[in-house]
Amino acid sequence: MVDRLKKLDFRFSIRTTSILCVLVFCMSSFFVYFFSEDSKIKALVCTGNTFYSDSELYQTAKISTQTRPLLTPKFILEDRLESLPLVQSASVYQEGKILKIEITEQTVIGYYVSDNKNYALPLKGDPIEISEDHLEDIVHFPLIAGFSKKQRTNLQKQFQEHQDVLGKEIIEKIAEIVPYESSYDENMLQITMQDGNKVYTSMNSLYMLSNYTSLLSSLQGKSACLFLDSENSAIEKVNCDSFDLSKKEEKKEEEKKEKEQQEEKEKTEAAPEEEETAEDPEKEENVSEEDASSEDEQQPEEDYYSSTADWVVDENAFGMEYSAALDLYYDSGTSTYYRWNETTLSFDVVN
Repeated sequence: MVDRLKKLDFRFSIRTTSILCVLVFCMSSFFVYFFSEDSKIKALVCTGNTFYSDSELYQTAKISTQTRPLLTPKFILEDRLESLPLVQSASVYQEGKILKIEITEQTVIGYYVSDNKNYALPLKGDPIEISEDHLEDIVHFPLIAGFSKKQRTNLQKQFQEHQDVLGKEIIEKIAEIVPYESSYDENMLQITMQDGNKVYTSMNSLYMLSNYTSLLSSLQGKSACLFLDSENSAIEKVNCDSFDLSKKEEKKEEEKKEKEQQEEKEKTEAAPEEEETAEDPEKEENVSEEDASSEDEQQPEEDYYSSTADWVVDENAFGMEYSAALDLYYDSGTSTYYRWNETTLSFDVVN
């Protein structure tokens, strides 16, 4: 009986000793690893980020060249990075002594200002307020101005439906998107490109913007104006003056002033003529006959154009009227006649 107890006591002591040895070895290894320079990251590499800087991502993940990977699991680092509003996904992996971070940021359509605050409009989800620290970074996105909340939502839907062709490469070429007042389409857009060209399109034709790059080689000069027509699957180069609202308003003001000046001139000329008529009735009759004959001889071309009976509204020409007999277009808003030039692919003003 005593011999059996001695054997058990001997076996227990060996097991205890083994366990203690393992614990001592693990603790020693841990302390050696912790205080060793080889346990630290030697370099950090970040890719895929445009809005957030590398230093900001490292600060958010709480990593540096003093980080020991074994003490900070990768999934914790990824969760920290994905907490940023514009980070869609983050992947962290190690190659030797280099810790690499791959960032996928959300696609941002543009930014807008509301109540003196700047907001980024992402492809999906609610707008994201841009802090003062990132005001310099909004230059990467086009300005979206003059839209209501509903219109911004519709714009967002168009980019979502056609995200395969309206990606970051196209968005980076856009400088500004604003509404454009049109008599035939209340949802028209005026898109100013980074190269100075302007594109006019409806919401439904926005996806055709993906063909813009292929058109650059055929554009002559700068500040060209293009019209996207999804119904006919065509992109037309048009006369920029026909879309420039400021020039239209200036022309209307000029015409109004000219009309007022003409009326004043007629009034001042009418007074002495009335006196002469009272003194010499026969002279008045002769003058009126001469004026009538001269008016018949010098009938303006505009009266001739307007007397043509085949004027019809052409929706494909921005709502202007067209006469097949004269081969002319007429813009009632500016009272201007145009003729389509096949060589320049634009409208020429007819004097």
